[in-house]
Amino acid sequence: MKLLTTTSTLIFVMTIVGCTSSAKIKYPEQQTNLTDAQALNSKIIVAKSAYEFEDKDIEVPSNFNVQGIDNCTFDINNESDDCPLKKPIIRVYFDGNNSTSQQKEEKKVLESLNNKKLGLMFESQLAGLNRFRVVTQDDITSQEVASQIREQSAKTVASVMKDNRTLRPDYILKIDTIKTADRFYAEYNGMAQYAVELTVSVIDPFTKEKLSYPNIGKIRIDGIDVKPKHELVYTEVNGKYYTGFDYTNPENINAVFSKIASKAFDVMLSRMLTEMPVSTQVTGLRGDQITLDRGRNAGVLTDDTFILFKYDGGFVDPIAVAIAKPSSESSIAKIVKWKKTDIADDLKKKAAKGIYRPTRGEQIFAVSIGLPSSYLKTKM
Repeated sequence: MKLLTTTSTLIFVMTIVGCTSSAKIKYPEQQTNLTDAQALNSKIIVAKSAYEFEDKDIEVPSNFNVQGIDNCTFDINNESDDCPLKKPIIRVYFDGNNSTSQQKEEKKVLESLNNKKLGLMFESQLAGLNRFRVVTQDDITSQEVASQIREQSAKTVASVMKDNRTLRPDYILKIDTIKTADRFYAEYNGMAQYAVELTVSVIDPFTKEKLSYPNIGKIRIDGIDVKPKHELVYTEVNGKYYTGFDYTNPENINAVFSKIASKAFDVMLSRMLTEMPVSTQVTGLRGDQITLDRGRNAGVLTDDTFILFKYDGGFVDPIAVAIAKPSSESSIAKIVKWKKTDIADDLKKKAAKGIYRPTRGEQIFAVSIGLPSSYLKTKM
């Protein structure tokens, strides 16, 4: 970004009218910089691989939380609300869904991409991470209950439903959408210019407070982010479509906007994993191998990069960086690089002698730093 330079110190001489003396006023040093506003398209945030870390990179990331670990029951269906390892329960809610288009072909497609379609698309992507529990708005559940009653008995179904109540969300993820479709025609050809902008806010469902954390922010994706630029170029003859991108075909327009929405959701998920990392407790170390008390049940992903740290009396000391391989309810991880500190060296020596299990007075945790690149390649 272009920075506009400012003088660091401004000294003004004020002449007081009607007085024989003048006063010199010295202002404080400039504390801010001015920048040009630029609306850049959003990118997926991918965690750095543990193998790329240098010693200076091994620091505990923001947003970690270990206070209240003693309250954890480690039962996914009966976890304490005070447990920092509890999976957040989220309800996704699409609110504003505005469309901007002067072209009749695009306008009809934009209106069909409604909040329900967008909501179900994002719910599916969010649930696949297993980092969060998603309260769906899909009405397939009510249809399934009706089928169960027909196939079994109302009494049996009522008994099952009694023990399986609807989840109570911790957060409401409110998403406002703006879809834009325009066409620009130059001397020889034109180009379809499509975009989706999402503004995400997190709301406490009980106090109705808009929360500052997690901060997902605004996401913007253009058509050229999901399709090569030349595939959106078209030619007209006498003001009518002739060749190239067929904007007269609703299926073509819908395909582009579906890809744009999917890419926007990918960006949103990557931000959520950065803002809301998974934390686990280290239960054992042996050499460069460690065991963690959480696995896929808490949303640990294959190849997750973890920062290990010692937590003692409110002080946090980074120890190492590791890469995780989760099972259903626990994980193993390999320490790729130890931090060059006395605390890390002491722990490394203990682990070299055999299996070392941290005592209650020496708690060691691991916190993820974001979306693994392998997940981006295989699941997105």
